[in-house]
Amino acid sequence: MTGQLLRSTLSGALLAAAAIVGAVALERLLVTPLWNFTMRFASSPAQTLESAVTDEATAVTSFDANGQGIVSIEVDGQVQQILATLKSDDRLLGTRIRAGQRLRIEDVDAERNRCTVTLL
Repeated sequence: MTGQLLRSTLSGALLAAAAIVGAVALERLLVTPLWNFTMRFASSPAQTLESAVTDEATAVTSFDANGQGIVSIEVDGQVQQILATLKSDDRLLGTRIRAGQRLRIEDVDAERNRCTVTLL
C-alpha cells in the first residue's frame, strides 16, 4: 500500500525501501494489536484421561485380592472415578490398598476407562 501511494514521488530502491518500512509499520501498529486482542478469547486445550499419567489418585474402594478397585482422579477440573489395577510388582509384594489411600497413576487405558496404579 505504501509503495502504491509513493509511486509518483519515489522510484527504484527508495520506493522499495519505503514499501518495506510501510509494511512493517502496518504489521506492528495494526495487525499485531488486533491479533493479540483476538487471542485473549482463546481457551486452554481440554485435558483428557491420558493426561492423568503420573498424577495422583485416591482409592475410593479397597482393592480386592486381584488388585482391582475404584480410584478417583481430577481431570480438567472434573472428578472422575475409574477402575484401577494395582501394578503387578506391588501385587507380588502383597500390597493391600484401602479406601482413602493416595496412589500414582502409571498407565491409562482411556477406551476401557481403566488405569494402572502404584503406591505413592
